[in-house]
Amino acid sequence: MKLFTYLRRTQLIPAAFLLIITSPSLIAGSELLTLINMLHENGMVSDQQYARLMDEIRSGKVQQEEEKQAFQKQLDEASAVKVSVNEGGLQIKSRDGAFSAKVGGRMQADGAWHHDDGSNMGDGSKIRRARLYLKGRLFHDWFYKFEYDFAGTGDTNNGITDIWLGYSGFDALSIKFGHFRDPFMLQDQISDNNTQFTERALLDTFTAGRHIGIMANSNHNHWTAAVGLFGDKARFAGGTSDEGWGAAGRLTWMPFNQKHQLLHLGIAANYRNPEGQSVRFKQQAETHVSGVNFVDTGSISNVQDTLALGAEFAAQYHSLYTQAEYIHTFVYRQHDTDLNFDGWYVQTGWFITGESRPYTHKGAKFKAVKPDNIVGQGGWGAWELGFRYSTIDLNEQTIHGGELDNITFAINWFPAPGLRMSANYVQVVDSEGGNHANEQPGILQFRGQWAF
Repeated sequence: MKLFTYLRRTQLIPAAFLLIITSPSLIAGSELLTLINMLHENGMVSDQQYARLMDEIRSGKVQQEEEKQAFQKQLDEASAVKVSVNEGGLQIKSRDGAFSAKVGGRMQADGAWHHDDGSNMGDGSKIRRARLYLKGRLFHDWFYKFEYDFAGTGDTNNGITDIWLGYSGFDALSIKFGHFRDPFMLQDQISDNNTQFTERALLDTFTAGRHIGIMANSNHNHWTAAVGLFGDKARFAGGTSDEGWGAAGRLTWMPFNQKHQLLHLGIAANYRNPEGQSVRFKQQAETHVSGVNFVDTGSISNVQDTLALGAEFAAQYHSLYTQAEYIHTFVYRQHDTDLNFDGWYVQTGWFITGESRPYTHKGAKFKAVKPDNIVGQGGWGAWELGFRYSTIDLNEQTIHGGELDNITFAINWFPAPGLRMSANYVQVVDSEGGNHANEQPGILQFRGQWAF
């Protein structure tokens, strides 16, 4: 009490309070309030002084909170984007999700050895694909992609594969325009990063491929629909001839679509009015290293238009997987006989390590396999065994393009997400007509892949 009396007489209390209330750290603490309350209770601080001091303390707390919020706002603005690296790809995304950009790509290196059986297929190696892409979103509803293939296997001589812009602001409907794949054939919609075998089945000669056009599609958990109108490929140079054009559509139904359990059914159609009134169907024996076409119609002239019809099937139960397709192509000719060609395949796979092939209803297709246990982190990766029977018939009337039947065995190893090592053995079991009639070569092919 003597100390308080002394402080009061010497008028040091107001000075002490002035020092205390100007210190934010003291204002924020409970010690100051305890001290003021004690002084007020002992009569050292009048009611008027007590009220003024409490007002100043509250004002200081408000100022401190405002300064804190201003600092947090500056911090948020300075870090308005999230940067992530996924499987080697770089992704930048705004915190509100309105904008994003991802840089990714793929590298695929193949090697093949052939048991020729008279077909003169050379052993060798090849960079099958070497692509970089940029894709993302703009203002929530716009999305885009540009992809370039440095291996020169794209749809133009310079390797452009995809270049398009899309809009998804409608309810359950999106529109895309530019250069992209026509909506036709299940195996063609699945990225070559994610196919079960190193090459697609023989009926890939009937694929619609990529064209410049516009497409509308609607994706739902149990069904999808897509339809598009297309011009020619990006490489078309024009000149004195009108470019080709066409239309394609695909409808899928998934009565069962759960994680690790799937039943997929689909139908598709692809109409083309070809440039130059000619078409050609050719296909290698499910390898692209030797460059030898085992079936080849050559150039078919006087073609008015073509129509390809397809049926799709896929099923999955945990680590077991099956996929099949049938394509029938009609070639309508002017002043000549119409032609019919067809092909089909059935393939199956089993993950001996228990994984399954992820499926997405967006585009009704299978996605990349992700191993449950990564090599280097105590795991062995994902291991898959696969089998496929594939056939195509390009013999029709005066066209002797050949008929070919293949069986393929596959072993796929996925040591980590984005990485894949594949070994395929392809055996031609029957070859009729064409330039490679009665030839039955065997092909051992390997691929190393990094997709990011």
